[in-house]
Amino acid sequence: MPALDPDRYSTPHTATPTAMALLSRPLNTLLTTAAVVLAGLAAAPVARAQQFEQQPIDPSLAVAIATPVRDGAFYNLMILEQVPNQRQCWQEQNQGSGPVAIDPLLLNFDFTGACDRKTDGNGYSVRVNGQDLGVHYRLEVSARQNDLVLFARPTRDRSAPPIEIGRTNGRTNGFLKIQLNPGWQMARRTYNGQPLGHIYLTHDAPLDVRLAAGAAPPLSQGAPAPALPTVPSAPIAQTPPPPSGTTPTGNHFRVVVPITSPNTLQQVRAVEPEAFRTNVDGQDVVQVGLFRDQQRADEVYRALVAASLPAKILSASAPAVASNPVLPPIPQGATVVVIDPGHGGRDPGAVGIGGLQEKQINTAVSNRVQQQLQAAGITVLMTRSSDVFVDLDARAQYANRAGASLFVSIHANAISMDRPEVNGLETYYYSSGERLARSIHSAVLQNVSMRDRGVRQARFYVLRYTTMPSVLVETGFVTGAEDAARFRDPAAVNRIADGIARGILNYLGR
Repeated sequence: MPALDPDRYSTPHTATPTAMALLSRPLNTLLTTAAVVLAGLAAAPVARAQQFEQQPIDPSLAVAIATPVRDGAFYNLMILEQVPNQRQCWQEQNQGSGPVAIDPLLLNFDFTGACDRKTDGNGYSVRVNGQDLGVHYRLEVSARQNDLVLFARPTRDRSAPPIEIGRTNGRTNGFLKIQLNPGWQMARRTYNGQPLGHIYLTHDAPLDVRLAAGAAPPLSQGAPAPALPTVPSAPIAQTPPPPSGTTPTGNHFRVVVPITSPNTLQQVRAVEPEAFRTNVDGQDVVQVGLFRDQQRADEVYRALVAASLPAKILSASAPAVASNPVLPPIPQGATVVVIDPGHGGRDPGAVGIGGLQEKQINTAVSNRVQQQLQAAGITVLMTRSSDVFVDLDARAQYANRAGASLFVSIHANAISMDRPEVNGLETYYYSSGERLARSIHSAVLQNVSMRDRGVRQARFYVLRYTTMPSVLVETGFVTGAEDAARFRDPAAVNRIADGIARGILNYLGR
């Protein structure tokens, strides 16, 4: 991805690229930009979450599980769903009044057509009294003394109390069933009467729920529920228009930015490093992502608009050429690390000195990291193992479906070809990945003599939508004289990869 040159910005390393770009502008420009953005959002159609309904799920066909990470250092939520009359997906072991242990049998066979596994907010959310609260509350498993508790925790009004949904009634280092509290159940999201894949943790009675600080009164017993504050969405255009007399078939949301200057791709990649140049209906655009969930597309759209980029959301069909990585069988109890070689296929990534392509560097580094980790006994999964295109959401969901312990996305950086003096290593994290980022960053610098551009926080999609500690490593600049020469030396590339592998192993205590 193109980097932000620290010679032009004086913000701290913890600032995101988007924030850095905004902070560098004059105040009057910022005020004008803010006015334009607010006007555009006010005129946009509102999100359509209120059109969703729900359909109860037979309690015997779905289970909420507290899934241990790093031998019980913390837990993630996983929901398993059984297809009736198909191979059994899990087994419960009840030892009296204590917690119910779960044996996730689906980890030992190809569960396609028999089971479904959901491990992050793309597959589940909370719903109360007919209102979708997924934008306002996230589901989280927290340790409480000798117990594990499933909470819906507020994301916007941090002063609001969390909502307790269920408990494991005890704690071990294994997979544990979350017993839902009275009134809570699992239900399937429906739209126009048609069932969807999304699952709600739902409570039909009014509860004391705060949607935003001071924005709405609590939902009280017997009172009509107030309207859920909606998040403005981008206008969605059909592309291409359906033939006369037909119904639009688009079921995905494509986020693009029209190319209006030679710097458009670089500006977009400062927000999302996986963006690439393509053509849609005869127009040159930068595609940022193709999403199944409109809410995900909206978030990326708003991040681009905040960076003063003319983003659009287009209705699109399911990708015909994108690779959807298939999850292999995973040994039970294995430590799983997902390595994500950035770009690939029709998306070369950044192109640097002498035509050096980022995707080739990412592949070489990732393959070496995989070899080194496997030699240390780690189960390594790759979001792509050949030169194919994999979209943002598919990369994140692959790691989530695998129940990975760690996710490491590998990239090479770029800036203007006129700045060959800009070189060095950058490592990014979003939330829980800071310690992992620092471990990898330090190990690479110990293994390779290269410039240190710091560990930084960023809101890249694959970091926000993976449920485990996740980092994105920029291994050098394809536009930098020093780094480009290093990338052409296979031994030097191996040293970078070995440093990344050593940082992962150090983090895992290996």
